[in-house]
Amino acid sequence: MHFCTLYEKNAMATIEKRTTDEGNVVHRVKIRLKVYPPQTASFQRLTDAKKWTQHTEAAIREGRHFKKAAAKKHTLVETIDCYC
Repeated sequence: MHFCTLYEKNAMATIEKRTTDEGNVVHRVKIRLKVYPPQTASFQRLTDAKKWTQHTEAAIREGRHFKKAAAKKHTLVETIDCYC
């Protein structure tokens, strides 16, 4: 197993190289940014994993990654009522 960690201010992406039972290599990416849920994906090529990492981190920071429409449908009171 091989880890490649990309550091950025308040961000961290980890690319893990894994070998399947069939001998195929898979690169698993996990992006962790403060205040956001972790994002993961798997790729056969390391270059694709790095591109996805850069694109996804930029999209999260710019507010394009997560669907805001679903969040805007509910008020805070409705959300609290669901859990009480």
